[in-house]
Amino acid sequence: MTTAFHGTIRPPREGEAPAAAALVVGAYLRALRLSHGVTGSDAAWAIGSSAAKVSRLETGRLHRMEDAIALLEHYGIDDEPDVRPALEHLLRTPHRNVLYDTVPGWLDRLHACQRQAESMVIYTAHTLPDIVRIPDYPVDALTQRLRADLHGHIPPRTPLTAHTGGDVTLLLDEMVLHRPLGHPDMRADQLTHLQMLTSTEQGPRILLVPRWALVIPPSGLLYRMTLHGHELVAEEWSGFVLYYTGDAVAHWQHRIRAAMAAAVPLGQAAVSLPDERAQDKERTDGPRPRTHLVRPESRLSLAPGGEAVL
Repeated sequence: MTTAFHGTIRPPREGEAPAAAALVVGAYLRALRLSHGVTGSDAAWAIGSSAAKVSRLETGRLHRMEDAIALLEHYGIDDEPDVRPALEHLLRTPHRNVLYDTVPGWLDRLHACQRQAESMVIYTAHTLPDIVRIPDYPVDALTQRLRADLHGHIPPRTPLTAHTGGDVTLLLDEMVLHRPLGHPDMRADQLTHLQMLTSTEQGPRILLVPRWALVIPPSGLLYRMTLHGHELVAEEWSGFVLYYTGDAVAHWQHRIRAAMAAAVPLGQAAVSLPDERAQDKERTDGPRPRTHLVRPESRLSLAPGGEAVL
């Protein structure tokens, strides 16, 4: 067993959130252990400690670099040339409450956090998350290129159904339903699928944020997760993830609260997709002048009785 690199992470003080790197890497190690069918006792033997300590390492109290490396070796991951230096890089990050994860295994670590989250809010204005997409939902070329050669060890969370996902709230900016992605029939099918997911109390909660709310949405996919009792925020981009814990989550908490306060449940919304014939005419005749530059017109309004019409 080789553990040439030695280092420590400062344990959290009383009332302090775990370091972002310790929380994310801990979730990653736990997901690897479970995917390999290794018990906590077996993992404890690998680092010469107890199952209780392994549990602490996996839930954000990882402090010794050599413990993480020893567990990688035990799970058979350490022989992959990029994984060990990637983990060492993450655990050496100088920012306690922010983790910039661009190194090999970044998507596995996001999957690990999502699978272990006790609850999750997903906020997006540009694309839908994988767990609510239909098979025909288009993926942009940049994402396809950056992820084409990724060989993951941790599968993504299982797609949601009307009977699973009660721990998930999906917060959709109005723009995400009106982006001209894919064939019109696909967009209609995707909307029908979202409506089906909310048809029972066991399914996810899906909320629409109207543009007139003037809440600035995230640029990528934003996840607010409760992970082992701690709050973790993750921004997913095409080829990396930014994580926040502790004081660093306050900015995102404010924006998510503002969006949720203005949002309307999808089940109370009547959604009309863009008129394709009008779009075709605009492409032929040239674009019409845009008059709503500061405050674009929203297609979401409240009808009598409190129902939303989009």
